[in-house]
Order: sequence, then structure tokens, then C-alpha cells
Amino acid sequence: MSDILDKLLGVEKTAAEMVAAAEEEAAARKARARAEGQKMHSEVLKEKAAEAERAVSAARESCARERQGKNAAYRAKLAGRQARPAELAREVMRFLDQGGA
Repeated sequence: MSDILDKLLGVEKTAAEMVAAAEEEAAARKARARAEGQKMHSEVLKEKAAEAERAVSAARESCARERQGKNAAYRAKLAGRQARPAELAREVMRFLDQGGA
């Protein structure tokens, strides 16, 4: 009877060790899966950041082209005006008389 109890105790101990090893392996796999998921999420965020950077860069370039076009048109408009120094002097004097600057 004692031999059977000893064998049963040995089998129970082995089963407990196997359960502990299985739990350790499950925890390790879960940790690896979590790390892999975080790595994939990080890659997705990096790609989205790169896309946003490209979009901002394109918008800046577009704004710069638009601003250059408007500036060129304004310069052309100003270049087409006649210089009238006497009228400008009168306007400056009137502005100063009204308390400007």
C-alpha cells in the first residue's frame, strides 16, 4: 500500500511540476505576444506619423507656392501704378495732422 501511495505522490508531484511549467510557458507566450503587439502598434504609429509629416510638408509647399504667386501678382500690380509723390506727401501730412504716428 505504501508503494502505491509513494507512486501516487510521485505522479502528483510530476503533474504539479508539469502544470507549473505549462503556466510559465503560457505566461512567456503571452508576454511575447504582448511585446509583438506593441511592436506592431509602434510601427503603425510610425507610419501614420510619417504620413502626417508628408501631408504637412505638401501643405507647406502648396502654401509657399500660393504665397509666391500672390506676392508676384501684387508686385506686378504695384509696378503698374504710377508714382505720385505730391499726392503721397499730401496724404502723409493729412495723416500726421490727424494725430497719426
